Amino acid sequence: MVRLPKVFTWDVAGFEVLVVGDSLCTGEHASERDRGCGARLLRALGGDASGPRRCGIQAISGARLRDFLERRLPPARRLVVVELGSNDWLGYSPLGRWRPTPLERFGADYARLLDRLTEAGAVPVCLGIWGPADGGAEADGRAEGGAELAAYDAAIAGACHSRGGAFVALSPVYETPGSRGPAGRRTPWGISDATHPNDLGHRMIADLVLAACGRL
Repeated sequence: MVRLPKVFTWDVAGFEVLVVGDSLCTGEHASERDRGCGARLLRALGGDASGPRRCGIQAISGARLRDFLERRLPPARRLVVVELGSNDWLGYSPLGRWRPTPLERFGADYARLLDRLTEAGAVPVCLGIWGPADGGAEADGRAEGGAELAAYDAAIAGACHSRGGAFVALSPVYETPGSRGPAGRRTPWGISDATHPNDLGHRMIADLVLAACGRL
């Protein structure tokens, strides 16, 4: 069965805060839609729900950097949270062989995307790769080539810091016992796996992002 991308998006003129990400930001595999890290960030950063929406999200399950480089994104004037790169590192593809994005191209693409996302004045908070700190892209046997997770994290952190932003490593959350799975639970996104964060993992991610926002 082909795994079709799930898209969680509001496409409007612009926001004070914009969250851009992949399946982690869509909320997979939280127990409820409002318990994913993207939904938590919208509530925390969006301001008064009765007024104009200040925080928006653009999230695509399974996305790589190139998927967002090909999209027209609304500008963010104050803050942009970027959670991308895990699928580039893994080489995820819904069809065919998994091929990681080469590290050099990944770094250049990430810098290009950050430049686009910050051109209206936003400061970036950049999340690292979702996986074990010592992980390689071939860990699950479906990808060939690629570099260690730490190298992709370093590319993200370098691009983010050079633009005045904050980097948030996700490996500590991934490696926290009880932050993922278990596989086989029913969720709004289908049956859970052992890789995506559960409610605890999503809450930990959101808390780390909010703490980083507070340091800017």
